[in-house]
Amino acid sequence: MEFEGKLRDGSRVLFRHIRPDDKDRLRLGFEMLSEASRYRRFFRFIDHLSDDDLRYLTEVDLKDHYAWIAVLPDEKGEPGLAVARWIRIKSEPEVAEAAITVIDAYQGEGLGSTLLWLLGRSAVENGLTALRVWVQGENVQVLAMLADFGVKPQRWEGGVSEVDIPLPTELAYWDQDPAKIVLKAVASGEIRAHQHSPLSGAALSAPSETGLEDSDGAPDRT
Repeated sequence: MEFEGKLRDGSRVLFRHIRPDDKDRLRLGFEMLSEASRYRRFFRFIDHLSDDDLRYLTEVDLKDHYAWIAVLPDEKGEPGLAVARWIRIKSEPEVAEAAITVIDAYQGEGLGSTLLWLLGRSAVENGLTALRVWVQGENVQVLAMLADFGVKPQRWEGGVSEVDIPLPTELAYWDQDPAKIVLKAVASGEIRAHQHSPLSGAALSAPSETGLEDSDGAPDRT
């Protein structure tokens, strides 16, 4: 499955499922992340993605581990700009941990909001009813984005909030406006906030507008 969009400068962007041959794209994308962006994504400082990390992040089953990548199809090597994924929680099979990452140079282009829409729709197609994210209090851009969708974290622990975003379960609802997320009506007043989990990789990262943060990946699963 593929979708096309455009950046502000008119460059084409292709959104597609992640593949095993995307390992180098993720490795290069990670290198383009600032230290601050890496920390927002993983909740810890890391300086590289190992081969095991890259296998985990690119060899997904599209059932319990689902991932999208945004690439520039007209550029040499089709470089990756952003990645989004959800991973089903075994103990709560209708809920998945979600994360989105957009490389610094492309934040603010709307890639994050498009990927969030793709995550939500693919989650519903696979029987999920909510996406779970963690947000750091200092990540004001993401908090503003969630507020725009009607999502208001209710409880904090150590400067971090864990939030469940309920998903509209009718696919027709998602198709009303494929250009952006339409969670607000369902999310408002129905958000469950939880104490921060120790899962360091499970974070809704990324600053700027409705974009999030780069090539993605969490060796710590999500």
